[in-house]
Amino acid sequence: MINRYMKNVLIFTVMLTFLFKKCFSNDAHTNLISILEMNYPLEFSFVQKYNNDKIYGWMIIAGNGMARTEFAPPNHNLIVADGKWIMFYDPEIDRTTYIPLDKGIFKAFLKPSTLIEDKIFQIKEIKDNNKIIFTLHFNMNSDDQKIKLYFDKISKNLLGWSLYENPNDFIEVKIINHKKFKTDNKNLMNEIFKLTESKSNTGMKYYGPYNGRKVKKFLGSRKLNQ
Repeated sequence: MINRYMKNVLIFTVMLTFLFKKCFSNDAHTNLISILEMNYPLEFSFVQKYNNDKIYGWMIIAGNGMARTEFAPPNHNLIVADGKWIMFYDPEIDRTTYIPLDKGIFKAFLKPSTLIEDKIFQIKEIKDNNKIIFTLHFNMNSDDQKIKLYFDKISKNLLGWSLYENPNDFIEVKIINHKKFKTDNKNLMNEIFKLTESKSNTGMKYYGPYNGRKVKKFLGSRKLNQ
């Protein structure tokens, strides 16, 4: 089964693919980089499906390892990447988990030569009706996983992606609407790819389209703080 953190990391997988450099000779790699560059910086809302569960959210991908994801209430978790770290914030227990972008699979993305040397990564491109589908296939630590990225064949807009743990265990993310991310607000740009403390009861600032958050925090004993 895909665990909780893997479900969250999935959302950042597409962001991390932007870190590929054009050292690949394979046409599929070059085409993927080109299409991603056309999409970024990108702001969109999405629905993530896993088994019978649905999670709605909002995301900004700025490239260069920077992205932000917020979820629709009652899910108040935050996921932020600042170019060096991915940060998972759980406001209910006021805990932040940090994962460096230069470890494990993230290191492979940051140093693409390791992907070729270790032969742990393959990418294929197919055209299916009105879609372009890139399949990123991994063989790491004896695991057999793959990620599929979907683009519109004409506009080249990103449509969504899927993570497969195996053929029967996968997560699907579908983009509902999207637009180019741009802002002239320098303060916003300085904060949006960070975890910024808020004076409200939410713990951290939220910038997405969801209003009226009411976070119920747990005390150390796991008792609910009303």
